[in-house]
Amino acid sequence: MDKNFDQRIYSKIEIGRLMVFAMRSILSSGEECTFERLVKECFTLFPKSFCLFRYPQWPDSDKLGRPLRNLREKKGWVTGSPKTGFTLTKFGERIATEVGHQLQGANVAKQTAPKQLKGRERILMNYLKESDTYKRFVKDKRTFSLTEAEFRSLLRCTLETPIRIVKQNLIRCKKLAEEGNEIEISEFLKACEERNPLGGKN
Repeated sequence: MDKNFDQRIYSKIEIGRLMVFAMRSILSSGEECTFERLVKECFTLFPKSFCLFRYPQWPDSDKLGRPLRNLREKKGWVTGSPKTGFTLTKFGERIATEVGHQLQGANVAKQTAPKQLKGRERILMNYLKESDTYKRFVKDKRTFSLTEAEFRSLLRCTLETPIRIVKQNLIRCKKLAEEGNEIEISEFLKACEERNPLGGKN
């Protein structure tokens, strides 16, 4: 793998996305992605983004702490812990691929053309991300389930809201997630729909 990425390109990429790319670099070589190994790989690939301010010849491990928690707990791109090592979810893999294109000079943002969600649209996406149901989904996707009450609450509906309106809200949320390239929320909403907490009601 090319270890000489252009600083002018990678300095414009969010640090969390660079970390995901570094994780894939480690895992693809058959190594275990421990925290220490991740620090080394991030610094090797992107030295200017992960160095100490006063001593740029050394990596700054503190730069990885908060972004790593965000990648696991909010974005759902990464699973694992410093004790067990880290792996990428399928959405993390997708992000790593996008970053790879960016590092090679491809304009991924232009290709995917995600909509810049603002106002109520952004508030709605943040509401879903901060919900206990979403956090439970990210923690254990395999056994995830939800009740009809939880599903309705996610979609800003009550138990008295007609099914037609509930489904309309679901379609709107899915469309916004797709337009805004909110891939983890798209996966979450799809999982909610597949669990069918409405019991097949019309």
